[in-house]
Amino acid sequence: MESASYVGRVLVVDDEQDITTVLGDVLSAHGYATTSAQNAQDAIEAYRRDTFDIVITDLKMPGLSGLDLLAAIKSLNPDATVIIMTGYATVETAIDALKKGAYDYILKPFKIGELLQVVDRAFEKMRLAAENIQLKEQLALLRLSEAVSSSLSLDEILSIVVETALKEVDADGVEILFKEPGSVDFSRRLASGECVGENAAADCALLEKMFKESNAVKLSGESLKTILSPEAKECAGAMLSVPLRRGSGILGMLNAFRKSDKRIFLPREEKALFVLGERAAASVENALLYSDLENAFRETIQSLALALEAKDAYTHGHSENVTRLCEATAVEMGCGKKFVDTIRQAGILHDIGKIGISGVILNKPGRLSSAEYRIIQSHTQMGKRILENISFLRDVVPIVYHHHERYDGTGYPEGLSGDEIPLGARIMQVADTYDAMTSNRPYRNGLPHEHAVTELERCSGTQLDPKCVAAFVKMCQKQQQV
Repeated sequence: MESASYVGRVLVVDDEQDITTVLGDVLSAHGYATTSAQNAQDAIEAYRRDTFDIVITDLKMPGLSGLDLLAAIKSLNPDATVIIMTGYATVETAIDALKKGAYDYILKPFKIGELLQVVDRAFEKMRLAAENIQLKEQLALLRLSEAVSSSLSLDEILSIVVETALKEVDADGVEILFKEPGSVDFSRRLASGECVGENAAADCALLEKMFKESNAVKLSGESLKTILSPEAKECAGAMLSVPLRRGSGILGMLNAFRKSDKRIFLPREEKALFVLGERAAASVENALLYSDLENAFRETIQSLALALEAKDAYTHGHSENVTRLCEATAVEMGCGKKFVDTIRQAGILHDIGKIGISGVILNKPGRLSSAEYRIIQSHTQMGKRILENISFLRDVVPIVYHHHERYDGTGYPEGLSGDEIPLGARIMQVADTYDAMTSNRPYRNGLPHEHAVTELERCSGTQLDPKCVAAFVKMCQKQQQV
């Protein structure tokens, strides 16, 4: 139906063979490809095996009636076009057929011209509907392309793909299985909807083998059960799977599920999911490359920060200590993974601005003069200038910039107070203060842990956030009990 040379396929169902033969000849001469069945049960099996654009069925047949066949076909494909033939038409039967989803009905004995007119009209309606669907698919894929091209976050890209797949193939559930860099096994990266259990498509090796012979795998019934995990076998009736290819290899799988095996995935839905998989694979590859570059750049910045500490034996290990304490405190406060990852990065980089300060001042054995102290204070602004143009560190910058603010507003660089100070910076104030008190300096020895904790509690509410101090102390107590 996507080109002018497309041949419409019609299934003719009637218990009288003469009628199916005549209809087959007439429709074939008019340019349609026809298949015939002598009863509703055979027609249902034919419809399961093959794809038909239109079904023409007699109303009265031994066994299942034409209305029974109509209901069965509609359960397999709600968009199916079914035309009812009857020699016993009444207004009631016609209304009943139309209510149950028939496209039209034809009276027996029928005139060939009228029959062809109804079939042509039905086929034209289907062609226009198909063009409308294709337009919607193209718009959806355009939106998908725009969305994924504007993001280099792997999680964001996969989320967009899953939600788009749910809508475009009318699935009950969708999952993405992903082969993490360096891994040989597939694991679920994201899932949405029903029928997805815990890694619904459990036999990934079998699916991967199937992909070598096909760009998409459609399964239902017993063949589907060989793929599914035990919990998914109870709720998934049909599955459509496409690979996320990376060169000659497969980096993931996009799997769509339906609860009922009577709702088969249509060819257009298979095509839509395959295109989604192609777009997703290209975007995922870009995201992975960007991630590799990001990690390499981040490691370079961190190495600079650690190299700075190596210049001073007294502060060596300070950033690692602060990072460890910040991370543990954030976890104790119930912060999410993204926040914990951010504060971990900030911990390593919090003193990066000191790279612009003279080693003479940094390593001065005695107390600093007022002028020297002002120079030291500038390291937060220097750190901000170093990091603020690095897009993937944008959440780290406020923590680095404000980690010397004080809860009572007497800190620097901007004199923020209370909740005006970013939470990450408030957590870091506690960790940074604790490590400074417990570390040896040229002019004093470090305090014991108990004395340092007492000092933190004394400064709670003035220099330090009380909630962060409480969480820090609780975290330390738990670690001592282990």
